[in-house]
Amino acid sequence: MYELIDIWGVALREISFLGFIAFLAGSTLIGLFLLTKGGDFLSDNCSALARELGVPPVIVGLTIVSVSTSAPELFTSISAINSGAGGLVLGNIIGSNVANIGLILGISLLIKPISTYHAVKPMQLVLLAIATIGFSSSIIFSQTLALGFDAGVILIVFILGYLTSLCFVALRNRNIETESREEIKDDKQPLLMLACMILTGGLLLWLGSESLVYGSKNLAEIVGIPNELIGFTLIAIGTSLPELAASIALLKKDETHMLLGNIIGSNLFNIGLVGGVAGILGPILCETPHPWLDHLSMLLFTVLLIVWMCGKDLTRKHGIMLLILYGFTSATTWVANS
Repeated sequence: MYELIDIWGVALREISFLGFIAFLAGSTLIGLFLLTKGGDFLSDNCSALARELGVPPVIVGLTIVSVSTSAPELFTSISAINSGAGGLVLGNIIGSNVANIGLILGISLLIKPISTYHAVKPMQLVLLAIATIGFSSSIIFSQTLALGFDAGVILIVFILGYLTSLCFVALRNRNIETESREEIKDDKQPLLMLACMILTGGLLLWLGSESLVYGSKNLAEIVGIPNELIGFTLIAIGTSLPELAASIALLKKDETHMLLGNIIGSNLFNIGLVGGVAGILGPILCETPHPWLDHLSMLLFTVLLIVWMCGKDLTRKHGIMLLILYGFTSATTWVANS
C-alpha cells in the first residue's frame, strides 16, 4: 500500500508541488482517521467475540481491550520501520505516553474531578516506573542511542509476564456472575459477522498506518525536521485519540478508576508491546539532536502521575497544570530538536 501511495505522490509532485503538499497533508489526516476507526472496530469486536466464546469479561478487559487500544501505535510503528522511518517509532511511543498523561488526563480533569484513592494496585505503579526507566535507560545509555534486539526481547517478556500475572490474579479473584438465558440470547452475535468486523478493523489499521507514515514522513523531510519529532507530537496525539474518546465515555459513566487504569495500562503496553516489537524488528536509532529531552518529558509525567496516584483527589487545577506542562514540554522539544 505504501508503494501505491508513493506512486500517486510522485506523479502529483511532477505536476504541482503545492498539490503534493496538500496530498501529504490529506494522507496524514486520512491515516489518523482510519487508525482511530480501525482501533475502535478491533477493540469492540474482539471483546464481543471473546464474550461469545466464553472468555471471562475481566480477562477481556485486561488483555484483548488493552492490546487493541495499543494497536494504532503498533501498526504505525511496524509501517514506519518497513518504510525506513524508524524515528517515528520512538517519537510515537514516548509522545503517546506523554499525551496519555498530559493531554488526555488533563482534559479529563477539566471535565470532572477524579479521586485516585484505591484506583489502581501499587504494583502497577511500580511496574510502570520500572518499564519507563528501563526503556529510557536502554536507549540513552546505549553506545548507539538505539532500541535494539536485546531490549526488544526483554520488553516483550515483560509485557507477556504482566499479562499472565494479571489474568491469573483476575481469574482467582473474580466474582462469577450469573446471566439469564434471555440475556445471553439477546446478546448473541453471529461469529462470522464478528470475524469480518475484526478483519475490517485490521484492514483499516493497516491502511491508516501506511497512509499516516507516508504523509508524515515526507512532510518531515520537506520541512527538514526529524521523524522522531513528528512522532512525538502529531502521530502521538493522533494514535492517542481512541484513549481520549474512551476516557470521555468513562467519565460520563463515572468510571474514573477504570479511566486511570486504562491510562496506566496503555502506557505499559506502548513500552512493552510496541517498544518490544520495534526493538526486535529494529534497531531503532534516535534521530533528534537532543533525544534525552523526550525521555525526560516521559519520565517527568510518569513520576508526576505516580505521586498523584497515592490517594490524591485530582481537580481542575491539576488538569490545567498537566495541559500547561504538556504544552511546555512539546514546545521545548520542538525548539531544541527542529
